[in-house]
Amino acid sequence: MNNHVDSVSYAMGVVLGMDMRESIEQRFEPSFEGFNRDNFIAGFYTLLKDSASLKMDPMSANDFFMAAMQAAQQKQEAILQAKRDSIAAVTLEQGKKFLEENAKKDGVVTLPSGIQYIVLEDSKGKKPTIDDQVECDYVGTLIDGTEFDSSIKRGQPATFPLANVIKGWQEVIPMMSVGSKWKIFIPAELAYGTQDRPGIPGNSVLIFEVKLHQIIKNKKK
Repeated sequence: MNNHVDSVSYAMGVVLGMDMRESIEQRFEPSFEGFNRDNFIAGFYTLLKDSASLKMDPMSANDFFMAAMQAAQQKQEAILQAKRDSIAAVTLEQGKKFLEENAKKDGVVTLPSGIQYIVLEDSKGKKPTIDDQVECDYVGTLIDGTEFDSSIKRGQPATFPLANVIKGWQEVIPMMSVGSKWKIFIPAELAYGTQDRPGIPGNSVLIFEVKLHQIIKNKKK
């Protein structure tokens, strides 16, 4: 480097280049098939050195780039959705087979809706209504045993209005008495359906071990 200005300028180019390289590798190259780094560098260099010789004016370049990005994102989303649909189809069949086999086990009660349950600990306590809030501990798993939620691990019981939970809970929790503990098997259509949730693929049968601690009556206005 001939002088301080040259050194600062070069260092700035390296720093900005590092940021751009990260964006290229993480965002742009995965989005575009055959991303051409040489053409990228040529466009960048020409804009800085001799903008009059650009092969594309900045406004047209911006419009073209944004349209290409949108098309690439739509393509990626279509690929991801196809993968999700494929997983959901397999998950649906696995769930049906699981519930069919589970229904044959001792102690399993199957409701007309398809919900199944086993009473692990019985109780003669009061039962909540759909208008109540309840306090309970629970552990939620998939049919392969993968745990996706647990009030036990959070270290405190969960409290929620029954009117705001999944349909499967709305149906079965009012059947439980305070102090009881049930293992509940909820078909996908009474859980989250085809919708993906964190840790829960679409069409998943959900299994919960629920201990009902107390009923919190809503105050009348």
